[in-house]
Amino acid sequence: MNNSSEKRRFNRFDFQKSVQVYPVLPSKSGNIYEVQKNSIEVKASDISEGGLRLETSQGLDPKFLIKLNFEVEKDERIEVYAKIMWAEKTHCGVRFMLTDSILRKSIRAIAKKNSPSLN
Repeated sequence: MNNSSEKRRFNRFDFQKSVQVYPVLPSKSGNIYEVQKNSIEVKASDISEGGLRLETSQGLDPKFLIKLNFEVEKDERIEVYAKIMWAEKTHCGVRFMLTDSILRKSIRAIAKKNSPSLN
């Protein structure tokens, strides 16, 4: 059955990892954005080429810009900017703003691990 309310462009895959979240706020002059030094640690529950679903004990404001730092594979950390697209009390969805080939390759490797074998 086709769900017409589904807005996702990419398939999601299980991704149980810790993620460091750094708020990105306008500077005092308002002309540029600055990454804040203090981060919060949250848990990711799934990932796609478009973004992450995060679980958090403290609410994150929708429409905020954030910088994410997380490990996709052992000893392979990724930094990517994202926008909070929706938020509820204990979780939120973020969309990656720019994905490079390293991040896309890592997500495709996660997808391959989570997909049933075709053999």
